[in-house]
Amino acid sequence: MNSLTFRLLQVYQQVVDSGSITAASVTLSLSQPTVSLQLKKLASLFDMVLLEQHHGRLQMTDAGKAVYRCAQEVLSSQARLDSHMRALQGMEVGSLKIAVVTTAKYVVPTLLGQFCREHPGIDITLKVGNRAQIIERVKGNQDDIYIFSQPPKDLAISAKAFMLNKLCVIAPPGFDGPDNCSLGALSSYKFLLREEGSGTRKMIDDYCEKHDIVFKKVMVIESNEAIRLSVATGLGLAIVSEQTLQHMRSDDVKILNVSDFPLRSAWQIVTLDGRPESLAASAFSKFLLAHGDVDKQH
Repeated sequence: MNSLTFRLLQVYQQVVDSGSITAASVTLSLSQPTVSLQLKKLASLFDMVLLEQHHGRLQMTDAGKAVYRCAQEVLSSQARLDSHMRALQGMEVGSLKIAVVTTAKYVVPTLLGQFCREHPGIDITLKVGNRAQIIERVKGNQDDIYIFSQPPKDLAISAKAFMLNKLCVIAPPGFDGPDNCSLGALSSYKFLLREEGSGTRKMIDDYCEKHDIVFKKVMVIESNEAIRLSVATGLGLAIVSEQTLQHMRSDDVKILNVSDFPLRSAWQIVTLDGRPESLAASAFSKFLLAHGDVDKQH
């Protein structure tokens, strides 16, 4: 008779996280038949269906969700124990799962690179997605640390600000319209905005609602890179994080002098309440707080 093992839970968690048996087999360095066999063994332990195919995608049944939660708890506990024991031996190892919203990819990788050089024994996974996708990962308790500029307010989370996030108004380099003005004075121009629900879009919408500003023409573009390039080629104006402009030529766009701008918020370290903090997660949080600029004058 089969028994529940760490390996069965590991394979199952990887299949769910990867979204397919094929992707999981690559990550685990196992053949697809081997992964499929492990899933069958796990399902046979409970004599219940754990995963179903819906429109070509794997989805967990209620039983599958219960097993997934168990896998998270057991494997996280195992990883923490291993990390703690290695730390007692003077060896810094462990795993760290980080998920960040799209715009944070201009901030986190540089810091993460320095952290990795200082902590080479930590195995790190970085996921990037839009705000809605990262919120779903929070709900699924899939990662150790999340980075948001606008954390969700309806979840049991803790948040610590570590770095400023400034939004500025940009225009094509040859723009000869209003400058040194209010945002309302630009409302008749076409604005290229991120999708509703993104952190940047939420800041803009909140500001416009507070000041009774309505943009006459809006084009939604779900990519910071595409927005920057579109502005540079004269398609319209945009409001973007200053950090998205760091890798562009300074003359590709024109930053306008708009009252109340740059709008200021902060990048925040978000953790899910109730998820035990690993040594690696604790080290990375402390690193971000130490290397951030949120306490500096701005």
